[in-house]
Amino acid sequence: MLIRVCLLALIVVSGLCGATQGKVTVKEILQQQQPERSEQEQAEQAQEIEEVMLDKLHRETPRGAMQGYLNAARTRDFALASDYLDFRNLGPEVLALGKPQLAEILYLVLDRTLWVDVQSLSSQPQGKSQDLLPSYRDLVGELKTSQGPVQILLQRVPADSGGDYIWKISNATVAQIPLLKEQYSYSPSGEWLYKNLPDYSFLGVKLWQWVYYSANLLVYLLLAFAITRVLAFTAKRIKPDLSAEACSLINGPLCLLLGVILARNLASDANSTLASKAVFEGATLLIIAWTWFALRAIDVVRYRFSQRLIQRGNEQAVYLLRPLGNVVQIAVVIMALFLWLENLGFSATTLVAGLGIGGLAVALAAQKSVENIIGAITLYSSAPVRVGQVCRFGEQVGTVEEIGLRATRVRTLNRTVIHVPNARFVDMELENISERERIAYRPELILDRSTTSAQISALQAELIDMLTRQPDVADNPCRVRFTGFVPRGLCIEVLCYIETTDFNEYLTRCEALNLAALSLLHKLEIDLAPPEYL
Repeated sequence: MLIRVCLLALIVVSGLCGATQGKVTVKEILQQQQPERSEQEQAEQAQEIEEVMLDKLHRETPRGAMQGYLNAARTRDFALASDYLDFRNLGPEVLALGKPQLAEILYLVLDRTLWVDVQSLSSQPQGKSQDLLPSYRDLVGELKTSQGPVQILLQRVPADSGGDYIWKISNATVAQIPLLKEQYSYSPSGEWLYKNLPDYSFLGVKLWQWVYYSANLLVYLLLAFAITRVLAFTAKRIKPDLSAEACSLINGPLCLLLGVILARNLASDANSTLASKAVFEGATLLIIAWTWFALRAIDVVRYRFSQRLIQRGNEQAVYLLRPLGNVVQIAVVIMALFLWLENLGFSATTLVAGLGIGGLAVALAAQKSVENIIGAITLYSSAPVRVGQVCRFGEQVGTVEEIGLRATRVRTLNRTVIHVPNARFVDMELENISERERIAYRPELILDRSTTSAQISALQAELIDMLTRQPDVADNPCRVRFTGFVPRGLCIEVLCYIETTDFNEYLTRCEALNLAALSLLHKLEIDLAPPEYL
């Protein structure tokens, strides 16, 4: 019960954690890091640029100007990045920050708040003509602040060296950089890491951010470690017979899952960027934690059901739980994989649709496998034979060692192993030898033709008397009959049952009865039919 409550709480918290979807995905980050343009697009852009005076910083178009600024800022060349900003007509309080610093602050703000899709910007020297803005301005995006929205604008201005016009980030936007710094600056610890760690990145996330969030995760994992240990101790006190599987579930998967959820919900986002949010919205670690937790929870549930079935005397169904649990665990892993791909920005539904095209062929190929699985379910439910029982199937006799999803494993009397497909095994005529409550003793005595009727009657009486005096021979039926004339002698049939199911004990009793019968034949001077007559 305690584990169920914990699971419900984690589901609620995790749902709250994933309720806010990021605007950027890992797929978009990878595409931005490796932009792809068709040859036709490259030719069109080259032709457009040739129509104007070439600028060494490629500021002839809004797209070129924004791409150049971002490229320079990503390499932390903010002196170069400042050449893409328009500093005309700015107040001294703005210019006091320094041009490279203004370029750096703007980049950090954009990195945290606005995903700039450069390919959506105009590649025309004149910019966009239908955006409800003056012809000399293009809109990149809009940021929300406590004092109202701030537009990120590109503006067509005269070139620094005179001549034609170029595009720069508008001075109206640059004038708002001090406000943006106040609204979106990093925390002191994030600022220190940003300035002191190398400028490396992976998936668009800077090295210092990986360090920062890893340290946060470690702290919350330690907190989760303490919580789960207390939880395990309390659960053990409340329920002393708590299984080792349940304790392992709490101390392992639950600890990781709780730590990840706490980190995702309680960690400050003061040092987050759009790229880091995209990576974390991918929820790779969260999905791994949930998958591990689900797999181990399935093991715990399977163990609980196994114990209940054993207590009820239905051990046969226990063998079906293992393959069923494996199927459920495989389904959980596949679902987790598709969810992870969706979070990264890849269309898992497209992948599923692609798999569905070949689904018919797979179904046809798996027809025998499905038949065998249904056969396994039939064997477990109707239970004509059980694991450990001796049975006769076809012309073979052996002990059932395992009933799997595909085949039944049987060890024969020759100690060899036969794997019989379940679909065929369940359709066979199965003789369950282990379920007999006693074993028949029914020898046939072929007497010599010279035997008289008086000798036969005496033999019958002696055999009946000998059998009835045996304590482990059933009283009914117990008969000795002269069944008739066979081609080479006279046939005496004996039928009785030995009260045992142990085959070794049965052989010992058979040997004693055979010796007793042989003594009676010698006593009555009755000969068996010679070998050449048999």
